[in-house]
Amino acid sequence: MRLEERVFAPLGRLRRRCRLYLALNGIVYLVLAIVYGGLAQLALDRWLKLSVDQRAVVSLVIAVFWLWVGYRSLLRPLLRPLSAGWLAAMVDRAHPQLHDQLATVVQFAAGQVGDAEHHSPQLVRAVMHDACRSADDVSFFAVLNHRRAKRRAGQLFATLLLITLAFAVMPDTFGTWFRRNWLLGEIPWPQWTHIRVLGFDSAGRRRVPRGDELEIVAAVTGRPPPAAVLDWRTPSGRDGRETMTLVGGKQLRASLGVLSEDVRFRIVGGDERTREYVVEAVERPAVVRTVARITPPAYTSLDPVALEQETVLEVLSGSTLEVEAWLNKPVARAEFAGSAGPVATCELVSADHVRVRWAEPVSGSYHFALADADGWENRRPVRYTLKVVADQPPDVRLELADTGRFITPQAALPIRLQFKDAYGLGSVSLCVQRADDSPHTLALEGFQPLRRERGVRASHPRFTFQTALTYAVESIGVTPGDRLRLWAEARDCDPRGPNVGRAEPLTLHVVSHEAFLTEMARREIELRREFEHLISAQRGLKDALERILPRLPGDAPAVGAKMIFALPAQQITGLSRRQQAHAARCRLLGQGFGQLLAEMRTSRAARPTEQRRIGDRIVAPLETLGATTLPVAAKMIFALPAAIAELRHAAPTTRGVRASRPRFQRDTVRATQEEILRRMQTILANMLKREGYREAVALLQEVIDEQGQVRSATLELLRRQLETILNLDKPAEPSPTDGPNQGSAGVPPADEGSAGVPPAEE
Repeated sequence: MRLEERVFAPLGRLRRRCRLYLALNGIVYLVLAIVYGGLAQLALDRWLKLSVDQRAVVSLVIAVFWLWVGYRSLLRPLLRPLSAGWLAAMVDRAHPQLHDQLATVVQFAAGQVGDAEHHSPQLVRAVMHDACRSADDVSFFAVLNHRRAKRRAGQLFATLLLITLAFAVMPDTFGTWFRRNWLLGEIPWPQWTHIRVLGFDSAGRRRVPRGDELEIVAAVTGRPPPAAVLDWRTPSGRDGRETMTLVGGKQLRASLGVLSEDVRFRIVGGDERTREYVVEAVERPAVVRTVARITPPAYTSLDPVALEQETVLEVLSGSTLEVEAWLNKPVARAEFAGSAGPVATCELVSADHVRVRWAEPVSGSYHFALADADGWENRRPVRYTLKVVADQPPDVRLELADTGRFITPQAALPIRLQFKDAYGLGSVSLCVQRADDSPHTLALEGFQPLRRERGVRASHPRFTFQTALTYAVESIGVTPGDRLRLWAEARDCDPRGPNVGRAEPLTLHVVSHEAFLTEMARREIELRREFEHLISAQRGLKDALERILPRLPGDAPAVGAKMIFALPAQQITGLSRRQQAHAARCRLLGQGFGQLLAEMRTSRAARPTEQRRIGDRIVAPLETLGATTLPVAAKMIFALPAAIAELRHAAPTTRGVRASRPRFQRDTVRATQEEILRRMQTILANMLKREGYREAVALLQEVIDEQGQVRSATLELLRRQLETILNLDKPAEPSPTDGPNQGSAGVPPADEGSAGVPPAEE
């Protein structure tokens, strides 16, 4: 009991005092850590205007720092065990006169006295008795640093007093700090100038389309700053400072140009330093790939066509257009629009995949109108030019072979018809109209509707129907003076309304047999005059050759071992070209006479003698001249310079041998020209043979007309004389025959049928 009272009780009080001092020391460190951390947080937030997440992170870091300081300076020292032996040793160290008696007594009290064989109980009791007596004379608290403890207490009191005064003097500042950093409230710092950037969310972020002009607008409240600067930087390392313009004392504006990447900035003006704002550069929605599918109308039996990455689409009228587009980002709205607005609604297959289906599309320029979740639209969209091509009517061709403008009522028209269409023929017909009567429609034999089979490729050739027929115009009862119109029609297979194709109408004039022959005679005279001009030109060509042929080497004088040649090769070439031109004119004349004969056959006005005269005696010789004789003559003329050049380089021989070949060439050319003129004269004679006959017929027709006039005048004179005889009391009227026909009264009247004498036949 004495040991407990004199040793262990004081050691317990020492332990409690020691822990108190340790707690006081730890509390001072913790309060200082709280003060320094809070001031650092206040200064950091006050200067940088941290965002909520940034403030939360800073608060978390400071809280961790405070916990660490509290653990190191307060909790761990308090939790450290303070044993009685350790405290006794500390007291012994503070009082050397004890000679470690307290530590020894604590060990003995704990039973650490060794083996019973080696210790004496009397000695242990004596040591304890001395230790208790010595403990009464020493102070156990002498081991503690009371001055330091007092200093820590003063520091704690001063710090708490300073904190209290700070909160009392600047409640707004510290209250704002507490609410902003520990309650995470959006409370502005108390200051003279407040700058609030417009258009940003609570986190200080804003999304702007890439490529747009970036303009920063901030609202100013309180005292306007004398100057404001916008500090910006980008992730790529670019940075800069822009002086902002104060507008109306209420707004600050600055332009950062075209936005190409993210931008971070803050505004400094007056006593305001804003938080850091972030501008995110986002892509506007755009089309990156398209596939257009065109489904032709059912009647065409064509397979759908898929076109990838095509902006110009040609669509057959009645087709269905389907366009699929893949986008660079998800969108919230998509439309297929033209200049007048949306024309078709897009189906959102997925967030970045749209499809539009448009039945009966219309020609124009269209684009995808897209808008993303931010509301940004595609400003420069890809435009698709749509050309809706109507199904063209069938192509119809009508040809009248061997037929001119005039025909006779007995004509049999050789008609060739051709009908074409890309997707099929429904019906074809030939239409004939006399004057203003209703047209007659003739069905064509051998025609059946032509349609494309399902599965046949679009490159299949156009559907074509051809036929030829001979149409007798007398079947519709035409008479001389009528006008005959012919055309052909065809309809395709479009069920919405067949397209009708029509050939250009051909108009024919029906004339009498005599008028038709007169027209043919007029055209023959024109052709004959053209042939006479050709003969004159050929005669001039022959005369020009006659002037050149004597200058051939056979007649040139010799000078030494050489010959003097004066042959104008350029003139020879010109004459050869003229001969070729004569051949072409001759062929054209042959074609003209052949067409004349063909029209006469079509109108059934060609007698066998006329066919033999024109066909055998005019057309065939003209074709022979134009195709064979005249071209050969042209080649012979063209070959003259080559023959002379050959003679120039030949080995020297006798004059007769060297000149024999040129003379042969000269004689051949002259004979050919004479033969050509002879044949032309023969053809001209065959032309004039019919011409003389027609002139005789014309003179005879004039005589017949004059005879009819004489007969009419004679009958009129006899009638007047009879009236004079029957009315004797009336004065005689002057005779109407006093004029050019006077003296014909004595001509006996002709028979009634004499006025219509038919023309003589050949």
